[in-house]
Amino acid sequence: MKLRWPHNVNFSAPETEELFGTRNLYLTPEEGISIGVWHLLPNSLIADSKGRNDEYWENAMRNSGRPIILYLHGNSGSRAGPHRKELYQILQELDSHVLCLDYRGYADSTQVAPTETGVVSDARALYKYIRRIVGNTGNTKIFVWGHSLGTGVASHMVADLCVEGDSPAALILESPFTNIGEEVKNHMLSAIYRYLPGFDYIFVRPLEKNDIAFQSDRHIAKIDIPIAIFHAIDDPVVPFALGVKLFRIAGRSRGTLAKPVYFKRFGEGFAHKFICRSPDLPNLVKQFQNCTTSDTWPCVGFDNFNIEIE
Repeated sequence: MKLRWPHNVNFSAPETEELFGTRNLYLTPEEGISIGVWHLLPNSLIADSKGRNDEYWENAMRNSGRPIILYLHGNSGSRAGPHRKELYQILQELDSHVLCLDYRGYADSTQVAPTETGVVSDARALYKYIRRIVGNTGNTKIFVWGHSLGTGVASHMVADLCVEGDSPAALILESPFTNIGEEVKNHMLSAIYRYLPGFDYIFVRPLEKNDIAFQSDRHIAKIDIPIAIFHAIDDPVVPFALGVKLFRIAGRSRGTLAKPVYFKRFGEGFAHKFICRSPDLPNLVKQFQNCTTSDTWPCVGFDNFNIEIE
């Protein structure tokens, strides 16, 4: 993949991307691999951050009491993608920290071919960094947010964390799919090929063989924390039906003690990338954060857990 779009981004100077209260850093998930990360402060802390060193930023995460959102982006572009920057700014306005990364093979991270194992390792490195700073007392809530391909990364990582007893507060899946095989079958670019003999053998089976399976429909059964799923009905990249299918799988496959899964459908006009432009989104995120903090359900504004979504 090795994707560097948009071009001419100075990742070390996020302010040139109109991202203020943002620092650039690098983490090392394993020997020989470096990943680029941005840390965006909540709006209320930006004014005091000018000229401060890394210790200030880490203390801000540890002591501010604001939510921390670990954002995992989709397949195209980098952490500087325009719609991603729009979302970061909304989350800053909600007074949350945002930490986002570029997987190996992307942007200013080490240029090697990404695999599922590799990108999940990258995401875990950022999670471990956050957890090392804030600890595990529950005073600071960590939310994992994945978009598109990032939902596959997020589901895999969070499933592992839940099994290990180190789960975040909640998981948000924006425009998710069930597994990469079904996504390929349902993608608009495969429409003319999907009914040909041998389609699965040629296009789908090699994905798992080459460590690109992203089986969220399997991983989600292990996730017992609250989940919010956002999907637009006119998504041309990941069909709305796949988000609904994942929601239904989660509803029947998770244990009886698992926290609820909530679904929010977005109407036409938001497509694959622009749920960030919905006027409903800020309140939905705030409601979800508040629900997970107070353990009060249901969350206002979401579709009911038991409804049939057409």
